[in-house]
This record gives sequence, structure tokens and C-alpha cells, in this order.
Amino acid sequence: MPSPPALQTIPARRGAATLLRHGQTIKITNTHGHQVIDTWAFALPSPSATTSPPDPQHTTEANLAASIPEYTSMSHTRASLLKTHPVPGDSIYSQRRQPLLTLTKDTSPGIHDTLIAACDRWRYQELGVRGWHANCTDNCWDALAELAAAEGPQVVGGLGKLQAGLGGRVPDPFNLFMNIPLREREGGGYVKGLSFEEPVTGTGDAVWLRAERDVVVVMSACPQDVLGINGGVPMEAHFEVLEGEV
Repeated sequence: MPSPPALQTIPARRGAATLLRHGQTIKITNTHGHQVIDTWAFALPSPSATTSPPDPQHTTEANLAASIPEYTSMSHTRASLLKTHPVPGDSIYSQRRQPLLTLTKDTSPGIHDTLIAACDRWRYQELGVRGWHANCTDNCWDALAELAAAEGPQVVGGLGKLQAGLGGRVPDPFNLFMNIPLREREGGGYVKGLSFEEPVTGTGDAVWLRAERDVVVVMSACPQDVLGINGGVPMEAHFEVLEGEV
């Protein structure tokens, strides 16, 4: 396959996916400054990867679940980092607690989210939308399918196994530039509350993520236009695949 162009577009309200080889870095740019980008990484098969062979002490279902291809897991990442989201120097971990990506640089204010699920068809129904609405869950699967069609068996095989193992859901994304503050109370500490706020990023703010394994990175320019998290107007964003240290 030819090398991808230096600058690629994540279309407004749509998704995009790219291969990222071990050691390569992806730069994801908030081109207009107010766009949330749901981001995932899915590991490609690797003979050196941590595996969990079938264990006769457990059920077939448990062993099948343990054999699902690795993907970035926000709950495992929070447990490993003891933080609500990564900062430069931190890795993003898989459900097998292995690093898949490392956040190496961030020119934004550093406000990102790991708590909120990807929007889906049912989220918009919950918000009062009638009929289908573009959403990050569909964008993720569509972008993976388009990349698999272009790249061939290695991606196709992993995608099929992943979809079967996840039962149609997508993992919780690393929501780049998403502003979900914990509501503070007087005197310090936190109450049990979150709020959906507009991003605090500026035009051209970017993050750099280095691959610790061969992965597929999927990005969705979130189409949320009911709440204010994208400033009310979802826009396109851009990414570049870079070689070596950045």
C-alpha cells in the first residue's frame, strides 16, 4: 500500500481510521478549536503480544472473552494511572493492561475525557431526536470497515473477531478535547455530578500519540449537536502519521 498523505481529514460528523505501526506517532489536530474527537486503538495480531490461552478451569464463554483482540480501555487506563485522563508521558492501556499508545505531547490545555461513552443511536433518542442521527458508535464501525476493505486480511480478520467478541458495542473512547468537569462543592472535594461543557481548546491545538504496538487508530469527529460539547456546530478535524520520535 502507498504511504498515506501527510495530512488527512476526519470529516465533520464522520469517522476515519488508519494503521499506526509500532513506534509511529499520530498527531490529531483540533483544527477549528471546538471539536471533540472520540478516539480508539485496536491492536493488530502480534506473536509477541500478551495472550491468555484457554484455561480448563473456566467456561468456554470466559475463555472466549479473554481471547478478544486488545483495544484501548479507559477503565483499565484509569486504574493503571490513578488519573481521570492521561497527560504527556502517560500510556493508554488495553483491557489486558498492556500499553497500546503513549501520549507524548499535548498543546491543548490538557482537558480530555475518559468517562463518557461514545454517542449512539439510542443516546440521541434519549435526547429527544426523532429518527437516526449520526453518532460516534456507527462512525467507529464504519471507519474500521472502510480501512479493512482497503488493507486486507490482517485488518479484516481482527475486525471480525473484535465485533463478535464485543457484541456490537464499542469500547469507551478516549474523548480528546472533551470537557466533562466534575462538579466541585464549597470547601473542596467533589459531589457526584458531571456536566457536558464546551471545549476549552484553541484553534490548531493538537495531541501526539505514539504506538507501542501495531494498532489501528479510529477517530470520530463527534456529531453531537444537541448538547454544547462541540460548540453546537460539529466540524472536521485532521491527523498526520509521523515517523520516529516527535
